[in-house]
Amino acid sequence: MGRGATDRRVAGATILLCAIVYAYTYTFDEVPAALMGGLGAELFPRLVLWTLAILAVLLALHVGSPPMDAPAPIPRPVWIAGGAMLLYVGVLELIGMWPASAVALVGLGWLWGERSLVKLSISAVMLTGALNLVFVRLLGGSFPKGLLGALVGP
Repeated sequence: MGRGATDRRVAGATILLCAIVYAYTYTFDEVPAALMGGLGAELFPRLVLWTLAILAVLLALHVGSPPMDAPAPIPRPVWIAGGAMLLYVGVLELIGMWPASAVALVGLGWLWGERSLVKLSISAVMLTGALNLVFVRLLGGSFPKGLLGALVGP
């Protein structure tokens, strides 16, 4: 398939997605004028969607899009990391945000070439601990506890 056909398919899919999301903006609650600051809940997303749609049209017409060599195939570790992110969502639902994040950090570090489980584990615990401190303790956020976390504590 030639470059032009691929660009037109990508542009068409982008425009279709923009139209769907644009239609969804009509379901937003209306904000009273006295409370509205800036562009409003529906206007800013619509401006972004219009910008994306215009850029998609330019892509389909090859405006500002010089010919390029075919991109290299996506390396296998990228596909594995993408699959790991999907697996992370399932693990997160089972054991909760913080343990799942620590496991994911160790697993991705291993995938990317670090072979010291001690280093990986220490850095994963330190990073998830720091994030928990900032987002839960200091900012008061709440994150999924997972099925097992809900059984263990409040």
